[in-house]
Amino acid sequence: MKTHPAIIIILSIVLLSCRGSSPIIHELDWRILYRDDGTTRHEELSIFLRISDPDGSDDPAMITVIAGDTGFVWNFQQHEWVLGSAGGREWTGLPSLMPLSGFRMPDSLYVVRLEDLAGHSYETSFRPDPDRPSIDKLEWPVVSLENGIIRFTGSTASAWFILRDENLNPQYSLSVGDGDAVDTHAAHFWELWIDDLSEPFRLGPFPILASDSE
Repeated sequence: MKTHPAIIIILSIVLLSCRGSSPIIHELDWRILYRDDGTTRHEELSIFLRISDPDGSDDPAMITVIAGDTGFVWNFQQHEWVLGSAGGREWTGLPSLMPLSGFRMPDSLYVVRLEDLAGHSYETSFRPDPDRPSIDKLEWPVVSLENGIIRFTGSTASAWFILRDENLNPQYSLSVGDGDAVDTHAAHFWELWIDDLSEPFRLGPFPILASDSE
């Protein structure tokens, strides 16, 4: 059975059109976080996106974040993205963005650009509140880990305790309350994430010492 030439032409147009499609950012979720790594305190920017591409999941190649006209630009290739799910939907996360100088993220209009292998792109934008509290005006939680007991101050009832290996790769995480016992064996670093306050804090990573373990 021969295929009609017109059908071949139509199929070719459809396939070429599909390969030339742009990726899409369906939803953007971002937050300013406050980080204390034991040495410095600074803001971080957390970004998660819901994306798709008619050309397939391997086609999106780069996510770029531009902070207005400040000259601050962050580029993340696909292998740097963090994939996960929440609320029954797939999300693409970026490593936390840190100030390229100083301790505060720029007060600018941020453009988030998703680009595919062919150079087609899709953009969206957001602007952090310039009146947000500065890091020196915050009431920072006090945290400690000793003899396998996690302690932290603040009005929050629970937090996320995260263990990391020697390369800072996550090993395990669990919800904890102040005074809970935790098992830190085989881990090298720990963090505490406190999210149910008006200001989300990221505390750590801190090295696990001999006195930290049970």
